[in-house]
Amino acid sequence: MLTLLTHSGGCGFFSYSMFCTKAALLLQLSGETWQRQDVTDPGELARMPHGKLPVLRDAAGAVIADSEGIRRFLESRGATFDAGLDGARQAQSRLLIRMVDEALWLQLMCARWLEDEGWSQMRASVFAGVPEAPVEGFRAGVLQGLHFAGHSRFDRAERLVRLHQDLTALQGVLADQPFLFGDRMTAADCSAAPMLEALSRAPAAPQVVEVVQGYPVLMAYVDRVMQRAALILPEAA
Repeated sequence: MLTLLTHSGGCGFFSYSMFCTKAALLLQLSGETWQRQDVTDPGELARMPHGKLPVLRDAAGAVIADSEGIRRFLESRGATFDAGLDGARQAQSRLLIRMVDEALWLQLMCARWLEDEGWSQMRASVFAGVPEAPVEGFRAGVLQGLHFAGHSRFDRAERLVRLHQDLTALQGVLADQPFLFGDRMTAADCSAAPMLEALSRAPAAPQVVEVVQGYPVLMAYVDRVMQRAALILPEAA
């Protein structure tokens, strides 16, 4: 059986990591039999490939790192996530996934780690009970990375303008379709829905939540993806 090593969740999230939820959605669509295993020990996390999650472990004990690596592994075993899409739409899907996984991810990181309102909710949920010193040290490293990437150098107003632009673009792609590329879920939905879900609820900062909740078409889409994928996911082992 395949085992998805993942960050824990709570408050209705399968995982506080949208990339772990993305990997879970891909596993659901693949038809593989799998289970989850939460990784909570920092030492164990540090031993993971790239020092991050998600990681998939197969029955032989081999590990596959990163949600995109997991997708390629599942495709090598016969999974088809973009059935019915021609070459142009597959290219559009890849571009959309990159936008979600990188541009919207930076928005989420700022909403959770940079904005004081989001960070206070992170401390109360994701890091509840963890000593302050190591958590604040970890936050400092994250903020340094966001500054290097450049996104945190924009003020809040500019970040929200860019968020509106990206959400408007996503809603334009969705239009009146059930899913981003038609009547059936594809790989793009596995990226977009978890990211939108994470941006639309605490511990994201309230001003970001307000913006995302202002796109009810996208919120209904998130619910549809989770229901279609039968996202009653395995509990932690």
